Parts: sequence; structure tokens; C-alpha cells
Amino acid sequence: MSQKASYVQVVLPLAVEGTYTYRVPESLVDQVTEGSRVLVSFGKKRIYAGVVRSSSSAPPEGITPKAVSQVLDDAPIANQQQLQLWDWMASYYVCTTGEVMRAALPSGLRPESESRIRFNHAFEDLAGLDSTERLLIEVVKDQGELTLRELEMTGISRNPVGILKKLVETGAVEVNEFVRHTVSRKVNRYIRVKEEHDSEASINRIFDQVGRSQRQTELLDRFLLLSAGAEPYRQGSMVLRRDLTGIKGGASSLRTLIKKGFLEEVEREELGSGMQFQQEQVREPHLLNSDQQAALDQIRSHFRDHQAVLLHGVTSSGKTEIYSHLIREVLDRGEQVLYLLPEIALTAQIIERMRSIFGSRVGVYHSRYSDSERVHVYRNLLGWTDEEPYQLMIGVRSAIFLPFRSLGLIVIDEEHETTYKQHDPAPRYHARDSAQILALYHGARVLLGTATPSFETLYNARSGKYGYTTLLTRFGNVRDPELLLANTREALKKKQMISHFTPQLMEGIRTTLRNGEQVILFQNRRGYSNYLVCEDCGHVPRCSRCDVSLTYHMQSGKLECHYCGEKQLLPGSCPSCHETNLKMKGFGTEKIEQEIALLFEGIRVGRLDTDTARTVRGYERVIRDFEEGRTDLLIGTQMLSKGLDFDNVGLVGILDADSMMNFPDFRSFERSFQLISQVSGRSGRREKRGKVIVQTGDPDHPVIRYIMSNDYEGLYREQMEERELFGYPPFRRLIRVSFRHRIPSILDAATELAGRELKAIFSSRVFGPQYPPVRKVQNYHIKQIILKIERDASYERARTLLRETLEDVISNEVYRAVRISVDVDPY
Repeated sequence: MSQKASYVQVVLPLAVEGTYTYRVPESLVDQVTEGSRVLVSFGKKRIYAGVVRSSSSAPPEGITPKAVSQVLDDAPIANQQQLQLWDWMASYYVCTTGEVMRAALPSGLRPESESRIRFNHAFEDLAGLDSTERLLIEVVKDQGELTLRELEMTGISRNPVGILKKLVETGAVEVNEFVRHTVSRKVNRYIRVKEEHDSEASINRIFDQVGRSQRQTELLDRFLLLSAGAEPYRQGSMVLRRDLTGIKGGASSLRTLIKKGFLEEVEREELGSGMQFQQEQVREPHLLNSDQQAALDQIRSHFRDHQAVLLHGVTSSGKTEIYSHLIREVLDRGEQVLYLLPEIALTAQIIERMRSIFGSRVGVYHSRYSDSERVHVYRNLLGWTDEEPYQLMIGVRSAIFLPFRSLGLIVIDEEHETTYKQHDPAPRYHARDSAQILALYHGARVLLGTATPSFETLYNARSGKYGYTTLLTRFGNVRDPELLLANTREALKKKQMISHFTPQLMEGIRTTLRNGEQVILFQNRRGYSNYLVCEDCGHVPRCSRCDVSLTYHMQSGKLECHYCGEKQLLPGSCPSCHETNLKMKGFGTEKIEQEIALLFEGIRVGRLDTDTARTVRGYERVIRDFEEGRTDLLIGTQMLSKGLDFDNVGLVGILDADSMMNFPDFRSFERSFQLISQVSGRSGRREKRGKVIVQTGDPDHPVIRYIMSNDYEGLYREQMEERELFGYPPFRRLIRVSFRHRIPSILDAATELAGRELKAIFSSRVFGPQYPPVRKVQNYHIKQIILKIERDASYERARTLLRETLEDVISNEVYRAVRISVDVDPY
């Protein structure tokens, strides 16, 4: 902003269209600029932290804007490229800029007010209140003040809000808005020698002066050891305070040395110790073999003509080493790199690799970090902490929102993974596609890496939109794993199945364990059994809030809904006919874990799914135990497929390939091949050739045939023909509009109206309204409409017409409570 702002347009973290204009008080004019974070009031009482999008000196017509209350930072919190990305995502994904902002900023940078309830001491008519109202007032008086959430938790009434409203009207209580700043800086406390004593000669004199105090001498010795190790003392060296006070008498000795003026304490805002990665601890990237070097040279060449390049490299071909070389080149130019991963689960191994090369220049950002940690990383990239700003950021999809200053490269590893897509809440963005827009704004390059490219990405590479590089040999010329088919239908007929295992898989496990190698078993369903059924009347326990059966989890001993989390006790008899003939059907990772322990006594079994890896630490423990040989056999869901690198896996068993291939989704063949191929790639990743056994009841299924011949190209060609014929991506764009309401009749009427209006505009491009496979979630009934838009049509015009139509539907008072969500590129 070149001129001083008298009025600013502010983005609020709400699902409201556009920006809101506020007046800038004269005292704040010099502090406000584009991207600044400001505190403003909205509505009657609410207060939010918004971000300034633009400014003007002329007042708006017809309104009297409220004033900006406070400027929260000394510098902008969002740069020009971020603001551009927010605008693009709001437009492309049919949501509001406020919803994008809410996803982009850590919650600690989005303070907003909450209502606080206080007793009005001037109120005297307590006799006119009933017993419940008097009890509520006594609680408020006793606590001094309560938030609405705390009031609800008291359990005084089923309708505390209604009682509160009456008490406010009578003047018994007051409700005020309070802005709570919940996140504090991540500060580490260090000890260093005071400047006037910071030389080797002066330190020797300090030793002489404290020589009669053994504990002070020991503390000084420890300080020198930790600050320099075996090297000579370096001026300005600092040691974490907690590392000194941990020794006997350390705290009191430290206080004495500080009081004498020899040492001093300083605070630094930093996430970790800030000292753990000294330059001499890092290494150069490993030398590339001839195939890797050729691929790297091709990528460099493609980057001269293309913004994005696809690296199609088979599993265990050494793609990560190529990434390392490219990252080093970009960092040496003084630019930043974003390394995107599809899962938090993958970050542990990649962080260790990258930090061994790039040391403290590596930062990490994902949702398992606490809010204060995420705020710290964000502030670090803005240059607001005492650490050097990170140059290489490793993160999952939300990392695209970080404030990069000079982004030179984005690496999108395992680009085919579905977890790059955000489904709920808005913005429902795809990180792979959004990252390419971010790179465009920075003038950066994008490298997409995978062994099984998504068909859209492969299509873009083949059509020349992306550069295309292949790496078709495994590192060290390790042979591809041997693929074997095990027919479960035939084994069942011959009564050869042992629980859920074919004779081939049982013998494979025995042989592999006997050879001192490890086994991975893949079952893409967690829990113990898929559902419970009464064999007398056929009743299946279902979630009371969702249209799904409940899954039994042995660990909790309960039936659980995987959509809303509802839990029910395992019934002793059928709730419908009261008979006790209840049987468990299907199997998940918990059941496989139990059965393996019974079938192979004495082996060490691990399990990797969202039940055992709810935290990063839990995930890392499971992976580390397997890496270090403390686990013989690992059972897991698709978390196993995402780029993990194990040295000693001799066998991978796919227990139920059929469940993936028969899912009602036009991408199911593609994703089945990808998932089985990626899991198979965990086998034989060093000198020995691995083995993969695929259990299926349909060995003639097309996907199985393509998998067994490792013919991804054949599957791609077949699927492209079908998609072009039936109008699916990449030949058409899809938009899914979901409608939700608690009353089915209102939902039906609203979707019929929307369908008619959309068909009047888009004609045969509209499909539906129709029910999805799961018709109800959390007591909301669901219907959907699908739009298929040609690639050469004006997509911007289509989105505008869609917005206008949906606004017209909800303008009808009857349908105002219908929840509508738009998902662009939904699958």
C-alpha cells in the first residue's frame, strides 16, 4: 500500500463472502498495511482477528464503518503470494476467502472473542427467580465469571442458554466479550558467559575464584563440555539451562555464578534446542548411480521449459536421493524448498534423512504439532524468532499455507495419494494442485514423484503439460518382488483355509520367518470385525446417527462407528429378537493380529493403523520397532503403503484384494493397483528379492491381471478409454454438490429445486439428485448432485452460475437450514 490507509478491507475467518470495510484510527495508520493482522468487531458483540486485504483513502458509500481496534503485529502476517493463493482457492474451490484464511493460519494466530457471564451486583430481585435460575446465579457468583461452555458443563439444566437469555433480559447477569490470546511464544532459556568474561583466559580466572566450591567448579566444567565438547572453547557459546540444573546442586550453583556476574541467562524463541544440528554433523547427499544421474539431468532439462515435472520412478529406485540433490541446488541459491508428504506417518523417516544432510535448516509442519508449535514455525518463516528461518520445510497438505519468502522448489512425494485432498471442512482443496498455483506465484518449480502416478498427472505428462522423467530400475539393481496369486475361493472349497490365510500365505510366512526375515501383512480395514449379525433374524447393529453398521474393536470391547465415533457396548443378545446367536463377520487388523499370535507362537507382532498410531510418537514407536528388528511381523492398513523403507522385509501378504477393487468409485481400479503396488514395494528393498502373495477370490479380475503382469500402462490405456467415453477426469471436471438436512422431506424438496434450476442451465451435464452410498451421517440425511464440465468450457463461468443457483435455493426460507457444500474435483 503506497498511501496511508484511512479505510481497510478485512478478511474475516468466517464463511462470509467478500471482505468488510473498517476505519483505521489515525493512531494506527502507520501500522496498517496489506497482510496485517487486525482486531475488529463483527456483528453486535463478536471480535475477530482479520487480515487486511486492501486499503483506500476514500470512505465507502452508504455505511459508517466500525474502527479497527488493534493492530496485532509489527509486520504483515501474510505476504502477497499467500493472499493471491487464498483468493485463487476461494474462487476455484467455491468457498469464501475467510474459510481459506481459517485453514491457512494456525488457530493461535486467529484469536476471537468468547462470551463471559458475570453477575450484576446491582440486581436485587432474586425472589422473582425460580430455583434453577437462582442456582445458576449462585454458580456464576461463586466462580466470578463463566464462559458459555463452562456453563453448559455445570449440568444445571438441559437448556442453560434459554435460562441465560432470561437472566440477561431481567438484568441479573451481564454477558461481555473477552478476547483470549491462547498461544505463548516457544522460549528456551540458555546460559552463557557474560561478555566481559567471554575469553579462555577470563574463564580460567573464574575457575581460580570459585576453586574452593566443588559444585560451582563441576557446573563450569559441564558448561564447557556441553558448549564445546572436545573442541576449544568458542566465544558466545550457550547451553540450555535445564542441561546444567540437572546435576546435583546445579540450580543453586548456577544462581550463585549468575549473582557473581560470571554467567547470565538469555531467552531465545525457538522450537527445539536450537543447537542440535551443528554444521559439522551434516553430510553430503549420497552419490547417484548412472540411472539416477540421468533422471536428475532430465529433470533439470525439463525445468527449463516446464513449471512441473513428473518423476515416475519404481519403488526403491532412489527417488528421495534425487530430491536431495535438487534441494541442495535450490538451497545453495538462497531459495526455500517445500517438501510435501501425503501422511504425517511418513515424516519421521524423511525428517531423519533430510536433517542428516541439511541440519537445522529443516523445519517440520503438520497437524500433530501443538498449536503453539505450529505458531512458532509460522513465526520462524516470517523471521520473527531467534532461530534462522527454515529453508527446507517438510509437511503435509496444510504446509502450502506457510509464509515462504523466496520459494524455489516444491517436491510433492507420492503425488497420487488421496490424502492430499481435503474433504471437510472447506476449503475442500487438493494440495497437489494448489501447490502448483503457489509455485506459479513464486516463480518456483514443482517435482511430482511416485511409482504409480495418478492418471490425471500421467495424462498431463503424456500430453506435454508437465515434463516427464522415468526411473525404471531399483537402486542396486534389486529385482522386483516375485508376485504370487492365492485363490481364496478355491481354498475355501477345498477347506484349505486356515482362518483368513491360504496355504500359500501360511507357508510363505513360515519360510520367511525361518530365514530371519520380516513379514508385512496388509488389510485395509481396522478393528476386529466389520460388523455383527444375528443369524436368527439377520439384525445388524447400526449407528444411531449414521447409515452404517458398527465395527467391533477388541481393544475397547465396543462397537464403534467410523464416521461419527459413536460407541456401543457389545450386546449379549440380539436387540431385535433377543436370541444369542450373534456372529462377527469380516475381519480387520485387530483380528489378524490376534490370529497370527495364535498360529505362530513366539513371534513378535506389531500393528500399524489409526488405533495404534493416534500420535506421531505412537507411529514412530511401531515403525522403529520394526526397523530395528524388535518386531517380526507387522500388520497394517494403507499407512504401510506410503513410501516407508525397510531393509529386511522378505514377504508382503495382501489379505483381501477384492474389497478395494469393488468399491463404487470410478477410480477404484486405479487406486487398487496403486495401493497393492505400493504395499508390494516394501518387499525386497535391498540385496534379496522379495515376495508378494495376493489373496483374492476373483483371480480373473482385470485389475488382478494387470497387477500380476505389472502392467500399469495397460490399465492406464483401458481406463482412459472408459473415462473419455463416460465423461470422467481428466476429460471433464467434476463438481459434487452435497445437501444435508435432518428432515428427509425438506431435503428432497430442496434438492429437486436445485436439480431443476441446474439442469435448466447445465442441461445434460447435471446428474442427480441422488443418495450417496452412506445416506446419513451424524443425523443429517444426504443427497448429492454431480456436475460434469467439459475441459474447454469456461470453468469460472460454471462456478459463478453454480454459486448463483445455490444462493437462490437457500434464499427460500423453507430451505434456509439445508446445509450445502461444494466439492470441486471431489474424488
